[in-house]
Amino acid sequence: MRNIQPLALAVLLPVFAMAQGEPVSTGARFAGMGYAGVTLSDLWNVSGNQAGLAGLEHPVAGAYYQQHWLSPDLAMQGLAVALPVGKGCFAASANSFGNDLYAQRTFGLAYAMKLSDDWRVGVQLDYLNVRLGDNYGSTGAITAELGVQAKITEHLWVGAHLYNPNRAKLGGPYEEEVPTILTAGLGYFFNDQVVLTGEVSKDIDRTEQYHAGIEYRPIQALFLRTGISTGPTKAHFGAGLRIKQLELDIAAVMRSQLGLTPMVNLNYRFQ
Repeated sequence: MRNIQPLALAVLLPVFAMAQGEPVSTGARFAGMGYAGVTLSDLWNVSGNQAGLAGLEHPVAGAYYQQHWLSPDLAMQGLAVALPVGKGCFAASANSFGNDLYAQRTFGLAYAMKLSDDWRVGVQLDYLNVRLGDNYGSTGAITAELGVQAKITEHLWVGAHLYNPNRAKLGGPYEEEVPTILTAGLGYFFNDQVVLTGEVSKDIDRTEQYHAGIEYRPIQALFLRTGISTGPTKAHFGAGLRIKQLELDIAAVMRSQLGLTPMVNLNYRFQ
């Protein structure tokens, strides 16, 4: 069994972690909105659409934690920091997933720029490392990410993001391909209180997935969120609090056959 278990994890967990259209599932705000965040501006655009980093006005740092289906062995955690400089923004991120038998770590460096009030672009380089337990070794790959956001009307934004355009592969006996995923979507900002988002993501080797979400801000300090996503179908719920420079976001993703995935992130905005 000791030989079979690492082998099963080596085959199945990369598929779970990367091939579901969500290479790195970070950010409780996005999770609460069905992972439909390609048009939003947030610190956790380091894993959604780096162009959104150009919309940040102050330096911000954050940490997150999530536990897939309430299993400690399927926990994911990470850190991110963003530093706006002029019309651009630099960002760095790191996250880890897994346990002693299988572990996946990703490190990213990003730069986003505001070309005008209506256009933002971003790029990121990632180093992905996969390690197997019981002396099965480790392997790694370098991937890239590209993103763009554009304001079409006073209320409507469009966004697009491409993950792994270089078609990187993990080394080792299986030559596992890192998925190449294209995402495009819309965000309609009714006012300062209501945002509606929707997008489609397509792994070039799999069927497309659909995501939709809504964020409602009933008072200045409180955000309420919900959404839905496919591939397979999942229900999303979330909430956020803004207390001075602190931002606390929580979310829960429900998949009928596997159960609940809770997540939380805490951000601090510097003045």
